[in-house]
Amino acid sequence: MSRVVFRNTYLLDGLHSGQRNTTVVVDGDRIIEVKQGSVGTGLNDTVVDLQGKTMMPGMVSGHFHAAYSMGGENKVAMNAPAMQQGLWALANTQKALRAGYTSVVGAGTFHDIDGRLAEALDAGVVVGPRLIPSSRALSPKVASDESGEGTPWVKCWGADEFRAAAINEIERGARVIKLFAAQGHAMRSCREMTFDELKAATDAAHERGARTRAHVCGRDQVLKCIRAGVDIIDHADWMDDECIDAMLENGSFVLPSMYSPFLSAGDPTLDGAGFYDKKDFEYMQREVPIANARGVKFVPGDDYGFFDMLPHGAYSGEMACYVEQVGISALDVIKWATAHGGEMTGIPDLGTIAPGKLADMLIVDGDPSADINILSKPERLLAVIKGGALVSGVMPGVL
Repeated sequence: MSRVVFRNTYLLDGLHSGQRNTTVVVDGDRIIEVKQGSVGTGLNDTVVDLQGKTMMPGMVSGHFHAAYSMGGENKVAMNAPAMQQGLWALANTQKALRAGYTSVVGAGTFHDIDGRLAEALDAGVVVGPRLIPSSRALSPKVASDESGEGTPWVKCWGADEFRAAAINEIERGARVIKLFAAQGHAMRSCREMTFDELKAATDAAHERGARTRAHVCGRDQVLKCIRAGVDIIDHADWMDDECIDAMLENGSFVLPSMYSPFLSAGDPTLDGAGFYDKKDFEYMQREVPIANARGVKFVPGDDYGFFDMLPHGAYSGEMACYVEQVGISALDVIKWATAHGGEMTGIPDLGTIAPGKLADMLIVDGDPSADINILSKPERLLAVIKGGALVSGVMPGVL
């Protein structure tokens, strides 16, 4: 296979500010050279002159519900047949790919859709982003004799049931175990999981090379999840400095998912807006910049597909929200979606553009670090490259 030499790029490597007149060389599915200026080329090389267009890493949505299609156009109910939900899930992942997201991390699925879809994607049977498959959500029973069946979720009581459920979900293909640890952030009624329940599920996952993520809000509840070893903290409303300390010590990935609360605060008539509290959003507007400045590993992602106000395909509007409403720099938000997101996938060598890294890249007309809204415009996303192969758009400037 010939090398592909991308010359005259404006490089956003996922970690640093943009660098002009950079050459990036790809061989197969890997980046083998990144150099300021030009490099020598061979007769068999394909040369692409980007003429100053931006090259950045493929983005990662770290909170992705492929099977959620209850909102937006062509919706299906959460109790729809598994085959129908699976086909809609494939379409949702392909929307993410076209939007520049070359990887997505599952945040809760129905049936075993994430596991089966991930297998098809990995085998090349269908085209889509890299998918780190989630389990069905493990939710605490309100009483020990409550049935664990009959819902899209798995209900558990006590450490033993949570451990057994986590093992079962891993055997069904999950690499991330979703836990409903506490209510808040659109979850209005949920018994809080005990420390022993959290630890049992997390230990079972870690013993099998998987991870856990917890839907959790509240200072004490966030701290409990981190101390139980939960890897990914979803939402974290009302976190404080002690939570930030614990996140940094544990290396936690944090998904604040502030786009849906922002939309709700702006228009309380939107579908789903009544599930969010404006005070939660206002608090996180103040707290997230503090945590970001201290180095917490934030990653974008939200509950797309759950409500009409947040349809699949609207992913990059969230990034603009963090810049324009929360006050995070565009460069930092890009880092969330690339370097942090790549690390969160657990796949080595994702998330930055550097020698030895996987060639997951996005070619953009314009500089997203100067105007984050560019990423919300399909016509500005010229090409999406996954593992060195063009998977969406048209490669510009081929010589």
